[in-house]
Amino acid sequence: MSELVFLWHMHQPYYKDCIRNKYLMPWVRLHALKGYYDLPLAMEKYGVKGVVNVVPSLIEQLKDYAENNVTDAWLEHTLLDPAEMKEEQKAFVVKNFFMLNWDRLVRTSPRYNELLNKRLRYEKKLDWVETAKLFSDDEILDLQVLFNLKWFGFMAREKFEKLVELDRKDCGFTKDEKEDLLEIQRKVLREIIPLYRRLADEGVIEISFTPFYHPIFPLVYDSDIAKRCMDAPLPAKYSYPEDARWHLEEGKRYSEEVWGRNVCGMWPAEGSVSPEIIGTAADAGVKWLATDETILLRSLGNSDKGRVLYTPYVLKSEKGESVTAFFRDKYLSDLLGFSFSQMKPEQAADIFVSYVRNAAANFNGNGREAVVSVIMDGENAWESYPDNGAHFLKELFTRLRDDSEIKTVTYADIVSRGTDKLPVVESLWSGSWINGNYEIWIGNEEDNSAWGYLKRVRDFYAKYSRNHVVEPQIHNEIMRCLYRAEGSDWFWWYGPQFSTENDWLFDRLFRRHLRRVYNLLCMNYPTFLDIPISSNSGTSLFVDPTTEIDPVISGRNNGYYEWAGAGFFENSRKAGGAMYNSIKLVDKILYGFNREKLFFRIQLTNPMHFYEHKKYFIKGFLMDHQNLDFALPMVRIEKTPFLVHSSNESGRVADIVGAGEAAFDEVMEFSVYSKKIGLKAGEKAKVYFKIVSFDGIELERIPGNGSIEVTVPDDAALFKLWDV
Repeated sequence: MSELVFLWHMHQPYYKDCIRNKYLMPWVRLHALKGYYDLPLAMEKYGVKGVVNVVPSLIEQLKDYAENNVTDAWLEHTLLDPAEMKEEQKAFVVKNFFMLNWDRLVRTSPRYNELLNKRLRYEKKLDWVETAKLFSDDEILDLQVLFNLKWFGFMAREKFEKLVELDRKDCGFTKDEKEDLLEIQRKVLREIIPLYRRLADEGVIEISFTPFYHPIFPLVYDSDIAKRCMDAPLPAKYSYPEDARWHLEEGKRYSEEVWGRNVCGMWPAEGSVSPEIIGTAADAGVKWLATDETILLRSLGNSDKGRVLYTPYVLKSEKGESVTAFFRDKYLSDLLGFSFSQMKPEQAADIFVSYVRNAAANFNGNGREAVVSVIMDGENAWESYPDNGAHFLKELFTRLRDDSEIKTVTYADIVSRGTDKLPVVESLWSGSWINGNYEIWIGNEEDNSAWGYLKRVRDFYAKYSRNHVVEPQIHNEIMRCLYRAEGSDWFWWYGPQFSTENDWLFDRLFRRHLRRVYNLLCMNYPTFLDIPISSNSGTSLFVDPTTEIDPVISGRNNGYYEWAGAGFFENSRKAGGAMYNSIKLVDKILYGFNREKLFFRIQLTNPMHFYEHKKYFIKGFLMDHQNLDFALPMVRIEKTPFLVHSSNESGRVADIVGAGEAAFDEVMEFSVYSKKIGLKAGEKAKVYFKIVSFDGIELERIPGNGSIEVTVPDDAALFKLWDV
């Protein structure tokens, strides 16, 4: 028997611009219609237990929507009558009302797909206002409805038949139907908090918390803690242990007030821990916390995951206080968060169950049952699944419910049985669930600038409040502004690793939280807070080729000049969005051409021999007027010919023998004969790669979204390169 614990982390940053008293982004409202609603109800429906971790700053915003009828910019543009909208307002709708998964939620609607294709035809030729002029009032109304409709998850559709009717109708919506849709939104938003209370009372879920505004606790406590796990330039020391304690203590207190029950467990923001968190958590009454397997393995100096991961541990502070700790299975959590969405639900569910059974069978706990922890984002993954994950979760949850060897439990269930016989972690590693360090949030230029802004304002107010009497109400609101600015999310979007088209909004919100400190003191804020931190573009993922190349396909690093002039795609930069995928195998792709061939070179994050026993495959996909693909095992090979498959909507058309050559050793190198695969000079081919396991699990897609665009050279293209 093994025990399985799901922890679903529900979180959004604090989107409210308190200067204008307005929400600048809609994601709390929209995620409430899907992940926040679907997962707990699906757990109840199919009879599984688990932990739902709700960040206090998210609760604040949910209550604001449910109780105060607040709006955001997206909702305000939904409420407008298209016939009365200004050009700029229509432009906002055309630009922003496609912010959801195109393949799963837009392309599957004939009308939505039609509107998307219309936008795509003009968006690079015209500005947004000019593009919006080409959309009729009826098209704007349909777009308002479809955007809000497609954000609803499967449990809302099960409860509200009107949503299914609107799905079927698909176009030609009326103003009354838009209002019906928004009223259902309001009902779901009002249900969330009572729903969680009920499910907690009934024992379906345990509710846990994160420190209040989702700070990286160790970095707020003392940013120099990062030196323990990173070798990177750090900003001037930021050290406010009292702020870190406030986030934890007030987060727990507020959560208990809202839920009407003791909240004994905690997921630190981004799984970020250090020894300093143990005593603070214990003093606040926290019984358990959870973090990532990397923290455990580095704490123990043991890389044998199968032997050490699947049990809770006791963490002890210098003063002797203790907290029980659980450690997530990174691989299984990431399969659920990323890879399973690309598989048939039945196959994915079978793989999940088999993995849990095998983990338990191989674990020797000296009489203790194996505890497998699956901890992941509870909101962002599901729009990548068909039907928002409805079919997959049904298959997974029913298998788990009926499985005699696996029991779903909560962390509180386990801790309540006593912790006296649990192993002890003598020295807790300082780091997060991403790479076991804090590099996402500190150590690069933009992040360090943001810490510098925060420090200047926090230090200013610390000195000001010592020398001036500040009214308690004003003081409390100023501290809220500072606490909000200490949240991890601003630092997530700064720097090279992650990007969104709304980077500038996150930047603005961060600086507005800091500006409001001076606003509340009736002072002019310093001019540096007007200077954006985000470059809004960063280093481009793609750099185009600058000349013809003719590398030797050997699989080895034969020097810089062989690939000089090639284009490249940096897989480590701006490669993600709101979620982080730890299954990152590819570091960089170089690509180029000559008159006869296309060339690709894939640099892995680890040497090839590291992957050979794993039975992985590299798959390449080329798309123009036809679909072309090839697959090769990831093992070291000398220069070898390979075939390319040609297919269309009806299936495979032909196998093109000898279409390319490959060699794998230090790197993976390919060449493909342009004419053999039917690519004509002057045509553009879109290329992407996938790494898959032997049982079909998609481990990584490169690029994660979109494709590398390669032009098959003709005289005009080559002349342009030479001219440059």
